[in-house]
Amino acid sequence: MEKIVSNVEKHYVAVKLSATNHENVLDEMAGTLFCEGYVTDGFRDAIIEREKNFPTGLPTGDINVAIPHASPEFVKEPAICLGVLDQPVEFEVMGMEGEKVQVSVLFMLAIKKKEEQLGLLQKLIATCQNQEILSVLKTGDAEKIDEVLGDLIS
Repeated sequence: MEKIVSNVEKHYVAVKLSATNHENVLDEMAGTLFCEGYVTDGFRDAIIEREKNFPTGLPTGDINVAIPHASPEFVKEPAICLGVLDQPVEFEVMGMEGEKVQVSVLFMLAIKKKEEQLGLLQKLIATCQNQEILSVLKTGDAEKIDEVLGDLIS
C-alpha cells in the first residue's frame, strides 16, 4: 500500500493498493483510516462484517466501484478513504445476492452523523457514474485525486 495524498483539513486520504481479495482491500483501507486517526480499531472488523451482509460493489462501466462503510459508532472524525487498485478485485454487487463485479476504485466512508450522509452520497454517486472522473482517479495522480476529492468533500 502506498499513500497518494492526505488532506487533514478536508478529511480525506487516498491510497494505491495491491491486494488479492476484497477483505485485504478493506483491511488496508480501514487500517489507513485508523492510522490517520479517523476511526477506532473496531472499524476494521465492522466494515468487513458489514460488507459480508450488505455488499457495496457497483457495476458502473469499464471502471467499477465499491462504497464500503460501517456504523458511526466506530468513527472519531468523518472521512473518506479513496482506494485505487492496481488490479481489480472481486466484490459482491450491492442488492444482487451472489452477483460479482471486478472493482478498481473504492470510496471507504467514515461517517459520524447520518444527516451528513445524504449530500455526500449524492455527490459520490454522481462521481461513480462518471467514467472520465473514475479514469482520472485510477491514474493515481496525486494532484488530480486531490482536486476530485476536494470537490467531493466541499
